[in-house]
Amino acid sequence: MPALGKATIGDLDSLLKTKMPALGIDLGGTKILAAPVVEGRVVGEPLKEATPVGRDKILEKLVAIISAFQKDYVLAGVGIATAGIVDPDTGEIVGSTGNLPGWTGTRLKQVLESKTMLPVHVENDANAAAYGEAHARNLKDKECVILLTLGTGLGGGILIKGQLYRGAHFGAGECGHMRISLGNQRLCTCGLFDCWEAFVAGRGLIATAKEFVQDKTEAQSTLVAKAKAGELTPESVVEAAAKGDILAQKVMRVWHEHICAGLTSLVHTFDPDCFILSGGLSKCVDISLLTELLSDRTLSHPGDKVQVFISELGYQAGLIGAAHIVLDKVATL
Repeated sequence: MPALGKATIGDLDSLLKTKMPALGIDLGGTKILAAPVVEGRVVGEPLKEATPVGRDKILEKLVAIISAFQKDYVLAGVGIATAGIVDPDTGEIVGSTGNLPGWTGTRLKQVLESKTMLPVHVENDANAAAYGEAHARNLKDKECVILLTLGTGLGGGILIKGQLYRGAHFGAGECGHMRISLGNQRLCTCGLFDCWEAFVAGRGLIATAKEFVQDKTEAQSTLVAKAKAGELTPESVVEAAAKGDILAQKVMRVWHEHICAGLTSLVHTFDPDCFILSGGLSKCVDISLLTELLSDRTLSHPGDKVQVFISELGYQAGLIGAAHIVLDKVATL
């Protein structure tokens, strides 16, 4: 665990002398990230741990992580960004996706506060990332900002005039489960067919690549060998496309079209100022291609006015946003 004051940036050392950090934790389907945050910046390198399998083991891991940081830091509180639908008032997971099986019904805030004696705020991971990015980019005064997390799953966070919009039942932003096809082509991890996530998240990109490989239209493609060896990954598709593999380039073109299919609906529903693309796959997005597709497939007004950005905070967006919410709460007390 990094000691207080180590590996800081700029004036973080002096800030830590006068301001307590909040611990930000990003709980994903495959990994957990944690780090103290002050003034919207991470102190040191985030701790990275594999996400255990099962509700009880995840809770044990979270308690252990928080307790370890408490040894080195005086914390203002803990902000947790997690997959699933969250009641932010009670900190209960009221609905979850296949990325964290058995997570629904977990009273995360109650459990962690009783174990750590710290105030805890629990937020949907995409909401937390949206909050963090909006602060980092000075977008708090914009009418509507929508962040999308592209990774193991596909989530969304919506800010209207700087405030998170969670909906009547806390499920706003679950745009990864908008249906973008009527053919029952792909089963999503949530149990529904043809969700946007099933075409755009990591599994979706691999599924598209496998469909192209099965067509055998480009037998010389490196993707054919990768698929036979069971080594087909989103990264291998992107790398092959960058090296000029024609089949991989076709896959990436279709992947961008799938992204655009959902963005088009969001443009016509929310008329946002901008989209921010976050998550591990966001770095694979060709912004110029996506912007061109979006312009072609939306009404010119408002479609041509919507901007698309790649995340500034990268993989740290969720934990920074979750911690930022805690610090903003403390500031109003």
